[in-house]
Amino acid sequence: MEFECRKKNELYCVILRLKIYLTALIQNVLMTDHQKISQTLEKLLNSKTFSKSGINKDLLNYLVNCTLKGENPKEYQIANDVFGKKADNQKDINIRVYIFNLRNKLKEYYKTEGKDDTVIIQIPKGKYKVDFRFDRIKSIRSILNRVGFHLFAAGLVLFIVALIVIVQSPKSQLPENSLWREFFEPELPILIVMGDHYFFNDSIATGRIGISRDTRINSDEELDNYLKAHPELIGKITKNRMTYINKQAPVGLFSMMQMFGGNQAETEMKFSSQLSWEDLRNKHLIFIGSIKTIGFLNNTIEKLGLKYDLENTSFIYQTADSLLNFNNRSENYLQNEHACLIHFKTANGRKILFLLSDSDIGNIAAIKYLTDEKSTALLMAKSKVGGPNFKAIFQVKGLELTDFQIELLRVDPIAFSIAEIWP
Repeated sequence: MEFECRKKNELYCVILRLKIYLTALIQNVLMTDHQKISQTLEKLLNSKTFSKSGINKDLLNYLVNCTLKGENPKEYQIANDVFGKKADNQKDINIRVYIFNLRNKLKEYYKTEGKDDTVIIQIPKGKYKVDFRFDRIKSIRSILNRVGFHLFAAGLVLFIVALIVIVQSPKSQLPENSLWREFFEPELPILIVMGDHYFFNDSIATGRIGISRDTRINSDEELDNYLKAHPELIGKITKNRMTYINKQAPVGLFSMMQMFGGNQAETEMKFSSQLSWEDLRNKHLIFIGSIKTIGFLNNTIEKLGLKYDLENTSFIYQTADSLLNFNNRSENYLQNEHACLIHFKTANGRKILFLLSDSDIGNIAAIKYLTDEKSTALLMAKSKVGGPNFKAIFQVKGLELTDFQIELLRVDPIAFSIAEIWP
């Protein structure tokens, strides 16, 4: 930046510095709750309070991640996953005692090192699901104290000016990347679908009625089937139109719109919960989201040889002669994730692309990979053996929005007749 400033005038340097500042500020202000939780968790795990307590670290990390995934683990699951004990061999493991000790550690932390934290992590009594309390007023006050109100106001003005410039910018060039360029041929609308998670009304820890998520219930139909099997809950559990989107979908959408924006293509957007077969006719499709959010398209995905094993958090990936299992369990606080790509063309030239993963890091890394010219060239070169219809799987290691490593594990042709699975 300093080299650029020496080449330009002083006003240019001020604008450039404001631009860099504003980018960082907006990221801070608009940071998602999950990001704030992850930052707080990392701070807790590295605090003096938890420095000599490896068991408390492992247990807290496990419970927070389960909650973020919408899971509510049982005692035997905690014993098995955290302490390595099978459910029938845990006489020496008293989970309630460990949870009690962890609650005390959290209280100690928030009285000392964490007294100014804007995210409070709590484990309600009798529960193994974590609660998160956000002090947003304290968070905004902290930001303004650090940067100053006048600089904040100047940054806001610059942001508005930047928006005007972006809106009035001329149409940019079509993407060189062959994977994306074909979405402009033929000239059909591009439907971008973001996978959103299903919620229902239920009693919550406070004793009041709130919204709940069960990773095994992902649609009205699945909730109806569950209530049929558990008639005692009819009237206690009801449908709710609220849904939830992981970070992978909006981050992926941002990357996509850098290529499809600027009036280059007619684009539409829907949540997977709003989708119907009729929406898919005469359109290109890009689906970004957790594989648990694909809804009625699940049958199509399974016919193409991809299935998610909810019990074992793994992908079952079918090849021409075998079934492969790719496990997503993380190790040593580093996320291990597999992202899947499904790509095919219809007889009339419509292009269909699914980007599916479990946790956010998988799709975020995969989309970053696919917007890199060299990486995508490698993928497309490997796919040419089977033609335009293929699937691929990536292994990703990282943490939250940071992918430390991504590897294309394999690319396989799709032999299934597309006319039989797509309208």
